[in-house]
Amino acid sequence: MGKSRAVLRRGLVFGLRAGAIPAGACAVLWLIVMVTRYVNGPGGSTLEDPVLAAVAVLGSLAAGASIGAVVGLVLAYAPLRLVSSGPLRALTCFVLATALAFGEVVVMAVSSDGGYGPILLALLAMPFVGAVTAARSRHLAAARIGPAGTHLGRPGQCPVPPV
Repeated sequence: MGKSRAVLRRGLVFGLRAGAIPAGACAVLWLIVMVTRYVNGPGGSTLEDPVLAAVAVLGSLAAGASIGAVVGLVLAYAPLRLVSSGPLRALTCFVLATALAFGEVVVMAVSSDGGYGPILLALLAMPFVGAVTAARSRHLAAARIGPAGTHLGRPGQCPVPPV
């Protein structure tokens, strides 16, 4: 149970860090829009609405956390053969994270109020999110697999052979 919690915790931390990237970008854009509005007056940007800006920032964090939580859960409770095999683990993480990154597309669609730029950027980022998650899958599953990708089972237990 402790190993599963560690994997889930690593997944959540990873997801929050991944979600902080678009959330930080939205927060910086909101700050720029608000300074521009203060200097030049209203410009008609959707980020001038504090509710839509909050949806963009908090929604991005929530999308990242959900990606991390689901990937962490899968790595924590998947069969050990899948988790200990590097290619299978990376493929699983890539597919999951790419599919779950659609949540960021929804967040951008809601917060951009029909603008195509943020939605297109979020769509283009989906495979990148999957690739980064696949690359970090070894770190995320480290509590269940040993330093060389072997099972951290009982002492004297034979490691799981690679698939």
